[in-house]
Amino acid sequence: MGIMEDIPRLSPVMASRKLQVLAFIRRYHEEHGVGPSLSEIAAAVGTNRSRVQDAIRKLEREQRLHRVPGKTRGVTPIGSHEEALRQLQALGYVVNPGRLEIIHPDALPLLDIEEDAAVASEQEARGAIGARH
Repeated sequence: MGIMEDIPRLSPVMASRKLQVLAFIRRYHEEHGVGPSLSEIAAAVGTNRSRVQDAIRKLEREQRLHRVPGKTRGVTPIGSHEEALRQLQALGYVVNPGRLEIIHPDALPLLDIEEDAAVASEQEARGAIGARH
């Protein structure tokens, strides 16, 4: 059984052809290590290259795949880690991969209590010194 037979056909459960295109790109990339050509995608999902290009543009805008314009086989799926972060951002979470932080949208801002305590102690000490003079 080849990759073409494994691609789900468009059904009422599947929201759109773009999801069908995305499913094919994921499977193809997993199997071959590179992205499929537009012709391969069109043949697999039973449509034309123009509709495939439209679906790819929409998926790129939604940050569900990477596309290198002008490069043959320049379409690759977003990794599962990137997809999870994208979904969290869509739900309102603040995602800071550089600091390995994910902050809930309703979370209060974090305060550095130790730093605040040190500043208060320093101010108290200055106040005590000022009172003596």
